[in-house]
Amino acid sequence: MSGMGGTSAVSDGHAGSTRATTLRDYLRVARRRKWIIAQAVVLVPLVAVALSLHQRTMYRGSAEVLLATQNVANQLNGINDPTLTLDAGRLAQTQADLARVPAVAQLALVNARLDRSVKRFELSAEDHDPAVARRLATAYARAFSHYRAQLDTAPYVSAKRRANAQLAEMAAALARTSDAYHALTRKRDELDQIIALLSRDAVPVKSADTATKGQPRPVRNGILGLVLGIVLGVALAFLREALDTRVRSAEEIEERLGLPLLARIPEPPRRLRKHDKPVMLADPNGSQAEIFRLFRTNLEFVRLSHEPRTILVTSALEREGKSTTSVNLAIALARAGQRVALVDLDLRRPALDRFFDLGGRPGLTQIALGQAELADVLAPMAFAARSGNTNGAGPRENGNGYRIRDDELVVIGAGPIPPNPGEFVGTATVARVLEELGKKFDTVLLDTPPALQVGDAMTLSRRVDAILVVCRMNIVRRPMLNELRRLLDASPAEKLGFVLAGAESEDGYGYGQGAYYYEHSERRERERV
Repeated sequence: MSGMGGTSAVSDGHAGSTRATTLRDYLRVARRRKWIIAQAVVLVPLVAVALSLHQRTMYRGSAEVLLATQNVANQLNGINDPTLTLDAGRLAQTQADLARVPAVAQLALVNARLDRSVKRFELSAEDHDPAVARRLATAYARAFSHYRAQLDTAPYVSAKRRANAQLAEMAAALARTSDAYHALTRKRDELDQIIALLSRDAVPVKSADTATKGQPRPVRNGILGLVLGIVLGVALAFLREALDTRVRSAEEIEERLGLPLLARIPEPPRRLRKHDKPVMLADPNGSQAEIFRLFRTNLEFVRLSHEPRTILVTSALEREGKSTTSVNLAIALARAGQRVALVDLDLRRPALDRFFDLGGRPGLTQIALGQAELADVLAPMAFAARSGNTNGAGPRENGNGYRIRDDELVVIGAGPIPPNPGEFVGTATVARVLEELGKKFDTVLLDTPPALQVGDAMTLSRRVDAILVVCRMNIVRRPMLNELRRLLDASPAEKLGFVLAGAESEDGYGYGQGAYYYEHSERRERERV
């Protein structure tokens, strides 16, 4: 079984490991973080509506001002300037900015809304009292007109003031009949006309007769909150995904380790989680057992060119399922007719005695102490043969309803935990035991500690033929896989592949086919009998 060809937009620090992100990756992230998105989509609109309902009611009054769009000087000279018409939008925007200066807007929150025809300019004021809003908008329009007139006429009023001063000086000099006096008089009259025209550049044309309800707007705010919630939820989901370095797909593990995927093993049924009995014994006809049989077949395929006898099973961290995988794989290999030895070399947290009743037999460490021989620590296991098939070995009852096939599966316990497990696994005693087991059995499986937490597995990797890695999604992280790959690359042993433990049901297919096949076979066998 090989992993699907999905993609991921990550660079794992190894050459050629960067993939382009696809739509499937985005949808996978959205599905994985759906609760973050859902919370944002629900909470943000609710908060927006709640805040709106708690707002004080605001009323809006509006008044309009008529704007002039021609230059007064050009009008006096009979010139029509087309640039003012062509740039009318900028002129209107200037007036809107002018309406917002502090000198004009001192008493209320006033908004200036442009009419793109540039003929009219709407000013609005808001207040909790509708009458105040109406009066304020009207007064504001008048104040703006007066302020605009003062700004426009200021230079001309100053020029007129200087002209009057000069006329007064000429009159004092009895120069009333001079040409300069008459020219200055005409200039003063023109200034009077300009001032009068500029005073009408912004004239209030509509007072605020009514006031409409402006705030709150719960419906509008709810819709805006919904849009904001979607955007915020998606952003938080992808931010959480970027900060979470846990591995989420088999494809990413395959890339980072550079190993083929041999099996996707989902969580066992809830009824099987209550005890430590291997699924290959507790439910041999179920879909879980069929997955391990498929795993066994895939393992045989990768061992075609060179059949390693001693296989080390490890993981990056604890609680990834390496012991469970080792036990069920050993049973699957034994039921296929192989002679299998399963050795507990996790001397820090031995686990095989949870799955099997070792009957008080001594363990591996007691061989090193001279308290036992190899034959003393071999614990043959019993399991049911299917349809009387003994694979050439005569079955015998063990009194518990199981039939034993002699020497097809033996388990070697760890024994008493030594004070220095890391040094013990590198001793000549362990090397001798592994060598003897390799001669006697078809396959020797070593259940070892996590490779990233202690160095036992890498020490043992020099004495084995191949390494099998167990990974569990949502536990192992990307930097850990990078470090595990570095350790694996430094080991001389062959790397067979990895097993994905705790896979979701959507990560694989055909889990129920084996159960159907074996149940049907047994039913036909019963009918034949």
